[in-house]
Amino acid sequence: MVSMLVVLSWPIAVFWLFAKRTPAEAVVGAIIGAYLLLPRNYSIDLPGVPRLGKDSIPALTAVFAASFLLTTERLRKFGSGVVQPGWIPRSRAVQLLLVLLVVATILTVLTNGDRLVYGGWRVQPGLRPYDIASSVGNTLFAVLPFLLARKYLAHPEGQKTLVIALVISGLLYSLPALYEVRMSPQLSMMIYGYFPHEWRQHLRAGGYRPVVFLHHGLWLAIFFCGSFLAALSLWRNSEGKVRVRWMLAALWMFMVLILSKGVGALGIGIFLGGVILFLPISLQILSTAVLAGVLLTYPMVRGAGLAPTEQALSLAYSVDPVRESSLRFRLDNEDILLERANQRPLFGWGGWGRNRVIDDQGRDISVTDGYWVIAIGSKGWLGYIAEFGLLLIPMIFLGLRWKSLALTPATAGIAMVLTANMIDLIPNATLTPVTWLLAGALAGRLELGRVAADSAVQPAGPVLRRNAYTRQVRRHSPSVLTRGA
Repeated sequence: MVSMLVVLSWPIAVFWLFAKRTPAEAVVGAIIGAYLLLPRNYSIDLPGVPRLGKDSIPALTAVFAASFLLTTERLRKFGSGVVQPGWIPRSRAVQLLLVLLVVATILTVLTNGDRLVYGGWRVQPGLRPYDIASSVGNTLFAVLPFLLARKYLAHPEGQKTLVIALVISGLLYSLPALYEVRMSPQLSMMIYGYFPHEWRQHLRAGGYRPVVFLHHGLWLAIFFCGSFLAALSLWRNSEGKVRVRWMLAALWMFMVLILSKGVGALGIGIFLGGVILFLPISLQILSTAVLAGVLLTYPMVRGAGLAPTEQALSLAYSVDPVRESSLRFRLDNEDILLERANQRPLFGWGGWGRNRVIDDQGRDISVTDGYWVIAIGSKGWLGYIAEFGLLLIPMIFLGLRWKSLALTPATAGIAMVLTANMIDLIPNATLTPVTWLLAGALAGRLELGRVAADSAVQPAGPVLRRNAYTRQVRRHSPSVLTRGA
């Protein structure tokens, strides 16, 4: 009952945000707030209709709220250039990838109508043309945060809002997380009456791995990693007393990241944190572009047997033999899942667990961890290219055009946070609405073109007040924007 009331009440909060706050603050609050606070154990699941729950209701409501409440007169006072015109991206690459994603989803359904039977008793149903509507709907709902961010978080001021929101939300969320580190992950059970995953996976190093209201402790760890990188970026590019605040915030988030017991997220945070500390903005953007290219092509390299898996296993063994055993298990599962995916390479196997490996006795012998292998197995290579292209291509293009775009430190900070999340998609399935929000902000910035660079990443204080925000936008926003993509 509590879960239902909270989820169904969230649209009221979203409409209030769009009525009272700036567009950037409203979008960030609607999507990140819902991701961190709403439960996963309640959704509206009607026949032939996409499931409406924690991930889809906030974004769908935000689109309606923005369409009804953000009138031309109201937007004008926020300054020119804050909002992108229209909902359809102007970038030809983004348009093509969105169309490809929808087409690939339809073709996946149409090419998987056969029923699969294993061991004479285990049956995986085929997909029906009837499922096209719900499948396409789920796909479009997933990318709504991308479209919202592209429209409302493209301008440097909106991107500044996003970076600061990542830090503040991480600081606030660290409090219940630290409670669970000490008392065990029980807040989801106490408030919403369910535990989101397997309990034993959250017993680590003689203590507990926190979860709070997310799907898994690894999801929480990579979110804290992003908050740490955002705080570090703000500290690196700020001056005066506020610089000390961001330094303390970064140190606090690093401590929380360690206590979250996510080894992968911690390693990513240390690596990208070093990039932020020692490289200028231009090289940070170029670094994220190079890493985006590597991540986009990783499945091809992995499938061709060219990935340095043995070196990774040796390194893991030098750290901890248990880690090496866990990594080997993960890599072995990737091998059999890739072999399964290559049986239907273009459009994949679809849903209902059809991409998993079942033996002759009907037993599921596969474990799907990394999102990239899940995407290829269920959506095929076309679906993978479309989905990961939307997430990674904007970073690659920003790296190619950084000289002409006058990119701000806030853009570099967003790129770093998104890169951390995308690296984590290799071992884990941590693709969330926040991931799409980050990618959409970068796609919008690329599309916005060259704007006047803002010399400061942060406002006078850690929280943007509405009036101060409006004055800053009016002062810094250019009167004429050029098309960038």
